[in-house]
Amino acid sequence: MKLIKNNLTAIILLVIGVSIFSCSEQDEYLKYVKGGEILYTGKIDSLQIISGKNRVRVDGLIISDPKVSELRVFWQNRADSAIFPINRTAGIDTISTIIEDLEENVYNFEVRTYDSEGNKSIPQFKSAEVFGERYQNSLFNRPLISNILIGNNLIINYADMDLDSGVLGTEIEYINEQDEQEGLFVSIDDSSVTIPDFKSGSTYQYRTSFIPIEESIDTFYTEFDNIKPIPTPILKNAAVPFIAAESSGRWGTLADWITNDAAKNHDGYGGWDEWNNNIFNLESGWGSPYITNGKIYQTLVVVPATYSLKVELMNTNHQASDEGGAYFVITKGNGLPNVEEIDTAPEVLAYKRILESSSTSYVIEFTVDETTEISVGELTTQLGDRFANIISFEIVVNIN
Repeated sequence: MKLIKNNLTAIILLVIGVSIFSCSEQDEYLKYVKGGEILYTGKIDSLQIISGKNRVRVDGLIISDPKVSELRVFWQNRADSAIFPINRTAGIDTISTIIEDLEENVYNFEVRTYDSEGNKSIPQFKSAEVFGERYQNSLFNRPLISNILIGNNLIINYADMDLDSGVLGTEIEYINEQDEQEGLFVSIDDSSVTIPDFKSGSTYQYRTSFIPIEESIDTFYTEFDNIKPIPTPILKNAAVPFIAAESSGRWGTLADWITNDAAKNHDGYGGWDEWNNNIFNLESGWGSPYITNGKIYQTLVVVPATYSLKVELMNTNHQASDEGGAYFVITKGNGLPNVEEIDTAPEVLAYKRILESSSTSYVIEFTVDETTEISVGELTTQLGDRFANIISFEIVVNIN
């Protein structure tokens, strides 16, 4: 008899247990505790808290509970909170709301839903970083490499940046030829942009945009930098294949360049060399006369700015021990000094000696402080078998 009673008790307990489990599955909001029951509201589904500038956005869905009437978000160990009303419909409701005026920090947010009777959902916790002044102060404008302004055609070349910084690209505002303001965006993936209708003499401004993380709701910007492009000085007939004004056999004189008689050491020709794809070459020896103060140059007008003369050589055999020597020279005015005056002539703005031991890329920086005529070219005294095969000349405006 005792055994029957024990079995009966076990069966009754099992039935009660199954009933409780069944009720839990049918109603996810009922939770039983000792001494009574607590009614939970349905929690927000697909919860996201997305970072921004001194704010976050709370996104989610209300799917199953028609009684939900508000959303509450807590942070700073519940010292701060925000309440947002929810107007339920018969279907799925989308929640997207902003919490403003947050200090720059990393936050752990607690999110609950409530109904009109104060019943609440189980808590959900999400962390998010809020960005602000510290992040803003770490940003800098994308560095410029060069502005190339020829007529109304402006080419802006940019340096690369660390993509981990969140950089997106650059906004440019400029004035076109019709005195209208234009704007464009240059992606960080692009290293240059061409503006075909830039108003020469005007100023453009640019700033760089960033997002601190991929999901950020806010874009950060640097301050605008104002740039007034300097017209790029253009050297004519300045790269292989160079054009000869006249020639005889291998040798000729260069079109658009001024060549003095000392440089015409090949029966009245010199500077243009048919070898190596029509290259610029002042060559002496190997049966030809030596050269004393040979000069080949161009003159052009430039405005106040700092410039660089860039020259590319194929090869040369000039030596530091040579008497005289060969030089790339920039002077004020029309003409080049003699070799022996290169260190003392007041018109010389800058120069570099051409040497076999040097790099084949020469960069000579110079500054002019007023609109003036300058001369650019090669000056040489070479009393032996010497040459310098020059591939190209270019003047660029330096970015200060």
